[in-house]
Order: sequence, then C-alpha cells, then structure tokens
Amino acid sequence: MLINLFYILLFAIATVIIYIWGMKKEQSKEKELLDNLYKKSEKIVIKSFKQNKTLSRKDIENELTNVKSSLFYSKHKLVIKDPSHLAKIIIGNLLNDGTIIKTTNGYTLKYKSK
Repeated sequence: MLINLFYILLFAIATVIIYIWGMKKEQSKEKELLDNLYKKSEKIVIKSFKQNKTLSRKDIENELTNVKSSLFYSKHKLVIKDPSHLAKIIIGNLLNDGTIIKTTNGYTLKYKSK
C-alpha cells in the first residue's frame, strides 16, 4: 500500500515538472524564434559577403527576402516579407561585432588576421 502511494506521488511530481517545463518553453518561444531568425539572417548575409566583396543595403535586403525561421518543437514560423527593418538590425549587429565595415560603396566583410 505504501509503495503504491510512493509511485503515485512520483508520477505526480514528474507530471508537474514536465508541465512547468512546457510552460517555460511556451513563454520563451517568441524570443527563441527571433534569435533563430537573427542568427540565420546573419549567416545568409556573411555567405553573400563571401561571394560578393561589397554589398549595399539594398543588396542585403534582397538577400533577406523570404527568410524563414522555425523551432523544431513548434508549428509556428516567422517569414520575412519586408526585410528593410531586419536588414537594419542585422547591419547594426554586424557593425557592432566588427564583422563588416562601412565603405563608400556599401559594406565590406572585415578580414580577421589569425
């Protein structure tokens, strides 16, 4: 009898832990989607810089059109239709990191010496 009560209590604790974990994931889903979108966009822009030495802001916006972001455990997705705001954020992040530099023709990938 006592062992059955112990198993029921253990099952209830496991259920509560899984429920709380799911609630935390649900609350942070939007932030994770945006972070995923920013990382994916930065990778696309850096790859484009490696193919073309200099890009203008308009070129970067064209690269970021229809970028999609999703989480593997969720059916929700972010799709960029108007990339002008996203391009401004990505350019700002890359400039602050020192990954790109601003030139007279646009932006250029900064080469790091090793």
